[in-house]
Amino acid sequence: MQPFSADHTVTDWVMTHRGEPWTSFMQFITVWGDTLTLTLVVIGVAVLAWMAGRIDFAVVIVAGSLVGWALMALLKVSFARDRPPIEDRLIDIGGYSFPSGHAMLSVVVYGLTVIILHRLYPQVRERVMWLLAGPILVGLIGFSRIYLGVHWLSDVLFGWLFGCIWIAVCVAVHVQMSRRRQAARAAQRRGKTQSSPS
Repeated sequence: MQPFSADHTVTDWVMTHRGEPWTSFMQFITVWGDTLTLTLVVIGVAVLAWMAGRIDFAVVIVAGSLVGWALMALLKVSFARDRPPIEDRLIDIGGYSFPSGHAMLSVVVYGLTVIILHRLYPQVRERVMWLLAGPILVGLIGFSRIYLGVHWLSDVLFGWLFGCIWIAVCVAVHVQMSRRRQAARAAQRRGKTQSSPS
């Protein structure tokens, strides 16, 4: 899969506008989309959900992130797009380019984090800035990959798109399973009521 003309245009523009302190800032931001950082976030949110008695939320972020990573890896192998030229890269990295793993997985992990924290904590629901933190961070992480010369624009855009689609799937599955559990509990209560002596 070859880069689009817009990819070259954006990369060329970024190359001519790079410099300090933005380079150091982007190198700092991109770490928030690394595998280690995202793994720690998943573990932290899973622990919070477990402590709040919501094992289902813990399962959602762990399973959703793991399967999301597998899907990302499969997409990279399927499209097999090369990264931008080595001379344009500010960090050393290998592997295929499309979609951006940082972009896709940061959407999945931070997106599910925002959704779960919104459901768990009233104070998060009451402060819009808490909810905006996730999308802002995801946007910065995606741009950092273009700035550092390791991804094309379309890698990032499609990474975000695939991540959003996967979040929608995770939420839909969780809602469906929750409804089934509620229906099963309601049926169990009705059965106990009918079987109890009058």
